[in-house]
Amino acid sequence: MTQLLAAYELTNLRLSCRYVGEGNATADIMVVADDSHRSTHASFFANLRSHHDAREGGGCRTRRTHGTVASQTIKSLMRLFPRYPTYKLILAAGDYLCMLGGYGAAVAVLAHGFGRPDAWTLLHQGEPWLAFAGFGLVWLLILQHHGLYKHRVIRSPLRHVVLLLRSAFYALVGFAVIAFFLRPPHWLDSRLITGTTLVAGLFLLGWWRLGLFWLLYRTLLRRERLQRRTAIVGTSTLACYVAECLLVDSTHDHRVVGFLSDSLPPGTPVLNGYRVLGSWRSPVITVPIEHIIYAEPNLTPQELLDSAAAWGRAGATASIIAELYPTLIPERMMEDIAGLRFLSLSGVETRRLFLLLKRITDLAVALFALVLLLPFFLIIALAIKLDSPGPVMHRQQRVGRHGKHFWMYKFRTMQVGEAAYREWKQRIQEHIHTNKPLGKIIPQSRLTRIGRWLRRWSLDELPQLWNVVRGDMTLVGPRPLLPEEASHFPEWQPWRHQIAPGCTGLWQISDRSHTFAQMLLLDIYYVQNASPWLDLYIALKTIPYMLRGQNG
Repeated sequence: MTQLLAAYELTNLRLSCRYVGEGNATADIMVVADDSHRSTHASFFANLRSHHDAREGGGCRTRRTHGTVASQTIKSLMRLFPRYPTYKLILAAGDYLCMLGGYGAAVAVLAHGFGRPDAWTLLHQGEPWLAFAGFGLVWLLILQHHGLYKHRVIRSPLRHVVLLLRSAFYALVGFAVIAFFLRPPHWLDSRLITGTTLVAGLFLLGWWRLGLFWLLYRTLLRRERLQRRTAIVGTSTLACYVAECLLVDSTHDHRVVGFLSDSLPPGTPVLNGYRVLGSWRSPVITVPIEHIIYAEPNLTPQELLDSAAAWGRAGATASIIAELYPTLIPERMMEDIAGLRFLSLSGVETRRLFLLLKRITDLAVALFALVLLLPFFLIIALAIKLDSPGPVMHRQQRVGRHGKHFWMYKFRTMQVGEAAYREWKQRIQEHIHTNKPLGKIIPQSRLTRIGRWLRRWSLDELPQLWNVVRGDMTLVGPRPLLPEEASHFPEWQPWRHQIAPGCTGLWQISDRSHTFAQMLLLDIYYVQNASPWLDLYIALKTIPYMLRGQNG
């Protein structure tokens, strides 16, 4: 009598089976799954049994333990990096090579065009290559900031050229600033080699993006090498319309494989032979899916976010069709594909490397600032004590990452007493309910003399650096909300709370004339587009805002 012991993991479910004997019709099967998937599992085990019967000798090959461990290790490491579409990775790699090629072309021009044969020695030195390799990464961030990796820009040659020229201008400014402060060697400080590198790099970028890449992109799309297996959530008219648009347009990387529905059983036909693959609530289906598009009007925002989080943990990206919330999502947050507008729901939870780098940067900057500003803190504390009775610090409960509450610290700027705090919270509720611009809601009659000065220059918020060190806050992020504020639009709060609240952010550097709903959208926009370049932009915009004293 022979025995086959096998353990398989199928779509995140642990399945175990045992077949006893070639002629025995019974089987001992353990399935950790619900009833809706028993037919799928039965088919799976039937195929396994037929494969076993066909094997000579009835031997068993067990999966090697070290292979499984290595696979899990690789998957864990890959979760550190954002899951970008393949075509974007190819485009970014080509961009980087063009930038390095621009440096090589500059050396050639210097050697041949200007009679400097000694310039060839630069190609054999490691320091110049390292310098321009780092500058190439900065230029990539500039391209990303200008939206040059968005599908609508790639498809529009005119917009492509305009944004390329704009990015080259910012790259030139950035290079000049770096050269001014770092005092680089003569070969890097040469305006000839710098200008030639930028011009050659820009020419190579145009040739690559508008010529070679577009040809390569179309060729790989026709061969289905770049296409992502995409499922449409819903079976409504809107869902069928989205599927038809994607099927007709061949210039995108989505390959529709079916629909997801919680009301129809798997296998139900929906459109032109495309069927229901399973439920949108959980990624427990046999068909591999790489991207999800939500086009079901009956989904609540909370159901949508929970589903997107579940599919994200399974390795799939997600987006939402803008027609589900046409008045709530601003145009600049959209991605145009096949004539449709989508909003990415990936957020930053799947970008663990970015979150890790952001945390390291927060710690380094906050600790350095606390040490540097310690004497200034002591002077402010003494001034507060001499100005009015009460504690130096004031703490408020705010809502942090994933909805966790924490105490946020500030220098006290108002008179001590519950009356001042109640008046302040009442004004906030009034502005939210009446849809008035939030601004800085300050009861002027309750401010102390030193408090009015601290608020004008935003110095009362300096103790938040301690919150950054503790991990409650980040330097740049969404606005920290009071629990009473977070109770409004609760269905949208999980998007904001993917990142810890920031000491500064898009709302803080705006004119603060936005309503509460518009402020939420600014925060959601930041979460969906967070990058080191955007953080640097917000931080630099905050400095002149504080120096002008516009916070009063």
